[in-house]
Amino acid sequence: MKRLTRNLIDNSIEAFIHALETINRPSVKYRMESFCFLYCNSWELLMKAKLLHEGKRIFCKKKRGETRRSLSLEDCLNRIFTSHSDPIKLNIKKIYDLRNDATHLIIPFVPIDIMGLFQAGVLNYPKALRNWFGVNLSDRIPLGMMVLIYDFDPKQHSLEYAKMTRKLSPETVHWLTEFQRTIREQATSLGKATQQFYIPIDLQLAIVKKPDKADIILSSGISGKEALILEVPKDPNKTHPYRQTELVKLVNQKLGGKPPFNTFDFQCIKKAFNITTKAEFCYFPKFSSPQYSEKLTDWIVKQASKNPDFFVRTRSKAKIK
Repeated sequence: MKRLTRNLIDNSIEAFIHALETINRPSVKYRMESFCFLYCNSWELLMKAKLLHEGKRIFCKKKRGETRRSLSLEDCLNRIFTSHSDPIKLNIKKIYDLRNDATHLIIPFVPIDIMGLFQAGVLNYPKALRNWFGVNLSDRIPLGMMVLIYDFDPKQHSLEYAKMTRKLSPETVHWLTEFQRTIREQATSLGKATQQFYIPIDLQLAIVKKPDKADIILSSGISGKEALILEVPKDPNKTHPYRQTELVKLVNQKLGGKPPFNTFDFQCIKKAFNITTKAEFCYFPKFSSPQYSEKLTDWIVKQASKNPDFFVRTRSKAKIK
């Protein structure tokens, strides 16, 4: 990798981290505009690094008497995201429009729909960084920084809230109302790809490195569509209350002893289906033996009910493995 490419990547990451630090500090009055500038800059640098890495030009053809200039953000977007309906491209473009159009406005808060636009963008960037260059942002910053926390009542930060609109000029209220309307309309038109463009913010969000390793729920997006995988803090003594002996006894009770189920069968299931790697089934306390969930007992019962030979086949599968 060329030195210029590496420098572009490093500077892109720095700009993105500064964008996160700014947007997650409510005490910064100019945080919305600052985030837009830094976020757009981070993507422009990252896309130029990608173009350069692929052997493509990042400078415009120089004309005599003019200063040499590099590609603009829009130039990079059109070269990398060739589809006009790409949700990631639309997200960057929308934040870019916000950067350009809102610089002359005084907006002392981040409206809820714009925060939803930012949240989707914040989740898009590390995916591109990893897919394009194999760089994991989690090695540089805590994953908690990737979540934009809306830690106040969204209704009181709505343009329909009289106290809030009194802080803004009529021109600003009109502009923001129209801008947020276009966000919602564009999000609706994207269908299943909505979450890469816009994530509705109602309460607080949290993400983990591997959603399949966590207890998860799905938030509801526009028109009831799937919006984002969320991690919800839970008490493991409630979600995973059973030790091995208790689980075996419970499964036998649910099956009525037909077919019979014992600890050896359970050990084979653990090995054959990698149970200990699935957070929804198994939890490892710091100073004691594993605990198992109700979901696991239900899953075992379901498999055994569908197939009376399930335990026999699992023993064979565990031996092969």
